[in-house]
Amino acid sequence: MRSTRWLAALLLAPAVACAPAAAALAAPAGPASTAKSCTTSAPSGVCGPYAYGQISNSNGYNTYVSQDCWADPSCHQTLTSRNPGSWSVTSSEPANNTGVRTYPNVQQLFSDWCGSGWNTCSAAADTPISALWRLRSRFAENMHTTHGTIAEAGYDIWLSGTSGSREIMIWVDIARRGAGGAAVIGHAAINGQRFTVLQYGGAGGEIIFSLNHNEHTGTAHILAALRWLQGHKYVPAHARVNQVDFGWEICSTGGHRQPFSISAYTLRAKCSPHVCG
Repeated sequence: MRSTRWLAALLLAPAVACAPAAAALAAPAGPASTAKSCTTSAPSGVCGPYAYGQISNSNGYNTYVSQDCWADPSCHQTLTSRNPGSWSVTSSEPANNTGVRTYPNVQQLFSDWCGSGWNTCSAAADTPISALWRLRSRFAENMHTTHGTIAEAGYDIWLSGTSGSREIMIWVDIARRGAGGAAVIGHAAINGQRFTVLQYGGAGGEIIFSLNHNEHTGTAHILAALRWLQGHKYVPAHARVNQVDFGWEICSTGGHRQPFSISAYTLRAKCSPHVCG
């Protein structure tokens, strides 16, 4: 995946694999947006920023919904968003294409850590994994899958403070996606759910937790996945969370216009008592 991210007015551009996937986000300026509907067909179109109560550290400047047509400059895709828990895209990508073309997603930055919580200082940093007691998300999505759909719904977690893997994905709903050359590096049981763990690009490359069954509605235990990686030495103890995204990596819609929709989304982060008291 290849992605362009906004970090509180700082543009990042990490490089990652294609099939696994990608992301690109152009940041709008200005204060927090209201609940007004937003529609964009621009390749780098963004709705927000939002102040969204279902995301713990959303502050009106660090929560977005993005088109992210990173590998499709023509971007045959339209995003409509009311808020991060109610948005959709209509996309058209060529039949039988297997590389990721777009990653429309809701993005939450975690670069507002102040040492004992979020959003309380001017010199903020990315959130240490070691400071977290909970990082969990609930979702309800529908890919409206057809026989031509090649895509998956998944989380895209970006880390900092590590020389190892910086991009971690959690795939929860898969339609005809292959591994794209990723190697199986393990199997994980997280809160009763079983995942195949893949790595793309060799040591230090993107890591994917691929759920062994599809879910349109469910819960992702993100912190538990990160701690699994730390326990298996793929992510160091001092690593930090830079952002958490959720959306669809779209490869093909069979050459026809296809809707993808989110009807509910929460992202709950809680600081560990030994850090925040």
